[in-house]
Amino acid sequence: MLRSSITIAMTTALMMLAACATNGTGASPTGAASVSTLQEGEWRVENIRGAGVIDNLPATLLFGPDGRLSGNATCNRLIASYTVDGSKLTISPAGTTMMACPPALMDQERKLVDLLGKVSSYSIDHTGALVLTTTSGDKLVARR
Repeated sequence: MLRSSITIAMTTALMMLAACATNGTGASPTGAASVSTLQEGEWRVENIRGAGVIDNLPATLLFGPDGRLSGNATCNRLIASYTVDGSKLTISPAGTTMMACPPALMDQERKLVDLLGKVSSYSIDHTGALVLTTTSGDKLVARR
């Protein structure tokens, strides 16, 4: 019961933060195009910190034009808010539902959620992949 109350409170707080988030389009036309590309649809995570992800259990990210980030963290649903300024990307600490899964799935989910909270920039590479990068150089790669 307590976990359920905490989850509801976290989700409510994150939704309120997301409602206040704004998206910059960057100073250049290239940045603006990247923002629209970022927001065009769901991204399937392929790689977290240089390691592939577990097959057939998609981790996904959806960057809404309203500053809300949602998706599947592997086992649980996630929600956060984000802001964009040029190629800079800031993601609020993500909240997740509280389902328990096998240890390998929970480990992948923890790595994903931890990395998202440290993201400092994004890019779309020459293959169309989304690359999220932290200040320490860790990367997450996702594709449509």
